[in-house]
Amino acid sequence: MQTNWIGNRAVEGRGSEIDVVNPASEVLIDTIPGGSSADADGAVRAAKTAFPAWAALSPGERRNALRVSIEKLLGLRAEIAELLTKEMGKPLAQALGEVNSSADVMRSLVELVTHLRSGNQMTAHQELNFQQRAPRGVAACVVPWNYPIMVGLENAVPNMLVGNTVVWKPSEKTPLTSRLIAEKCFGHLPPGVLNVVLGDGPRVGEPLVSHPDVSVLVFVGSERTGRRLGEICGRTLKKAILELGGKDALIVDETVDVEAAAKLAAEATYMNAGQICTSTERLYIARSVFEEFISALVKESREIRVGDGLEPNVQMGPLVDALQLEKVTEQVAEAVSSGAVIHHGGRRLDQKGYFYGPTVLSNVSESTKLMTEETFGPVAPCIPFDDFDEAIAMANNSRYGLATIVCTTSAPRAIHAVHELNTGMIKINTMRGKAPGATSEPFKASGLGHGYGIEFLYELTRQKSIHWRSAPK
Repeated sequence: MQTNWIGNRAVEGRGSEIDVVNPASEVLIDTIPGGSSADADGAVRAAKTAFPAWAALSPGERRNALRVSIEKLLGLRAEIAELLTKEMGKPLAQALGEVNSSADVMRSLVELVTHLRSGNQMTAHQELNFQQRAPRGVAACVVPWNYPIMVGLENAVPNMLVGNTVVWKPSEKTPLTSRLIAEKCFGHLPPGVLNVVLGDGPRVGEPLVSHPDVSVLVFVGSERTGRRLGEICGRTLKKAILELGGKDALIVDETVDVEAAAKLAAEATYMNAGQICTSTERLYIARSVFEEFISALVKESREIRVGDGLEPNVQMGPLVDALQLEKVTEQVAEAVSSGAVIHHGGRRLDQKGYFYGPTVLSNVSESTKLMTEETFGPVAPCIPFDDFDEAIAMANNSRYGLATIVCTTSAPRAIHAVHELNTGMIKINTMRGKAPGATSEPFKASGLGHGYGIEFLYELTRQKSIHWRSAPK
């Protein structure tokens, strides 16, 4: 059974065991402790003890320490990627890409932190008025299962860079890579700067977030859990940065190359088996090219090789577990019972593992769960539109507001979309939404607070305002 990593030591956890299962084979990989409030308390105490000395270092000293972590991560990328594929299911090439991309993000962050500036104001003679940034203290980073390395490092590293110490709580579905990275890539840091505590949400996650010595929460995950943890932070008056669910739309107008748009849509919908916060889950297509687009998307769907991510040339792996498979299956079944037409897929694959095939549907009712609730599966419900403003309105008709993709060659339409879409990220003719150092902020029920970039670093610090006048004579 895996242990916690607290104060640079392996520490046994409490609670009944939780199985970690390979979703492609349904074979047990390892077990972790279910966790307890005592586990959370031990990790927070270690982080609190480490905080004063770590916060006292200069940004450059913390940057140099974390540069070492980047090299260690890259040196272990093959081992980490293989373990990620086993516990999460994504194809090995994509798992390796996650490790490499995480290193790239870390590189940009360690350089960005030395550029944080404090402000100042014009004052009267013999006065100074300025601001100083200070770390908040102990940060709880609660990390989802779909990108456990990328999201974990995107949240933990910025906290450490600004001087916070961290307790990293990975999902119980994909805890193994986080535990490995903490010891092998961050074990050279002073004890307690980075700690990993294992277990499920009720037994260790909530006690961690509600701990009186935790000053800031960074959470990426479901809306339901995020709201619950946000309420805890509200009651205890601690900073909460939340990236929650999404129901991202993709708009394709009649001006674009339909085959190219279908290729982009397939990647945006099926990447990581649709298990991405910003996966495309609603597709709005100009009626004049609707049938052509459906045919092109079905063609793309048929060409995707689905299987065990450790096998060569696999492009899409399984869903993470049986519960996720059941959720996707039920949403598609409800849509079909309400009149939706399946053009491709629409079922669990007949093989071992939690595989659900790439799926294309049309005639989907806007009132079904497939169009209103987060799916997190490889499903493309397509709906025609007659007017671009109609497409904007349909895309905005969601309680979520993470991101939207717009495919158009019309600059006026692109500009119109930028102004009218109610999402934190708007991507024109691409599924990529971030550049190094860029930031975004979720809208509506998709969360609170900036993620990424220098704005995120500011979120993780406290501002002190100083008014200094010469001593009276």
